[in-house]
Amino acid sequence: MHNLILAIRAFLTQDVKSENETKYLAVLLRVLSILSAFYMILASFHLIFISYYLFGTIAILFIAAYFAIFIETYANNTRSSLLIYNITSVSVAVILPLATGNDKNFQWVFLLVGLVSFFGIRSEFSKKLRNMALITLAFVCINILPTIFGPYKSGPKSLNIIFNSFTALYYGLSISIIAFCYYKKYNASEEKLYNYNQKLLQMATIDTLTELANRRSMTDYLLQLAFVKNKKGDVFCIAIADLDFFKKINDIYGHYAGDYILQEVSKIFKETMNGRGKVARWGGEEFLFCFDDLSIKQSYKILNKMREDISNTHFEYEGNDIHVTLTIGLEEYYHVTGVEGTISKADKKLYEGKEKGRNIVVM
Repeated sequence: MHNLILAIRAFLTQDVKSENETKYLAVLLRVLSILSAFYMILASFHLIFISYYLFGTIAILFIAAYFAIFIETYANNTRSSLLIYNITSVSVAVILPLATGNDKNFQWVFLLVGLVSFFGIRSEFSKKLRNMALITLAFVCINILPTIFGPYKSGPKSLNIIFNSFTALYYGLSISIIAFCYYKKYNASEEKLYNYNQKLLQMATIDTLTELANRRSMTDYLLQLAFVKNKKGDVFCIAIADLDFFKKINDIYGHYAGDYILQEVSKIFKETMNGRGKVARWGGEEFLFCFDDLSIKQSYKILNKMREDISNTHFEYEGNDIHVTLTIGLEEYYHVTGVEGTISKADKKLYEGKEKGRNIVVM
């Protein structure tokens, strides 16, 4: 039974092929057309039973139209399906009440037409409002006109109660289905917008090559951290690292090899800084490290081990064994110096390290 339900669900929610068509409208029309067809079957039997033979036969035509709508949604023709649904439903709401009176409540199908049209039409909001106004006006007229033309055959009271109960169930289910499709469509739009915003945020804050934070993101992070630390009177450490002779790697092995090295060392940087702070690609082959709650001696110990690990690692690229070393300048932050001043001091120590022969951490 469970597998059967899943199979029916998969069949009803099958996506449309065309990019210009909307899946949610197609699914909505499929479910409503099936529900409306079964309701028209009941209506046909009811009308024939109370001697409305002509209109019972017309109801059979409506049944055929609703099944045609169902089939049409799978033919990648959602727009034409919507048009047929609107025409069929308006015909139900106009013809049957004029023939049988308002007590059968066929005129309320106008309500479904309005809701579905508002859901499916891709147009300006003002145009949608005009359509709703026309549908509302037609609904009012259909409620008034049958009272002028009566009297109408009513049939047995018990039969009317049963049929009206099914009618109420039909409208209740239809409105619930439309509301659910609105909910799903809204959620899908919200999720799409959220994912798009996340992508924009990532593009704005993440370096695409190394997947580390970019300079802008790190600058914001340091300013916020400095604000918090200044209140508490705490310090933190900033380090700038530069890959030694990186230009030679690009010149000898090519830029793709250089990109590979940047990606591989960035993985090591991430592992090193996990839970200790943040690392960012500062520019080119330069990287900036921020240790949130460590002293300069603790930071030095971690950076020096990382430097040794990278120096001892064999980076293989297309059969080539590439040796990589780092020179790092480390400085402790004080509120008097500020973020920019601390970065500047770390940068000076970086150049001191290069003058001392590279592959060193200077604090």
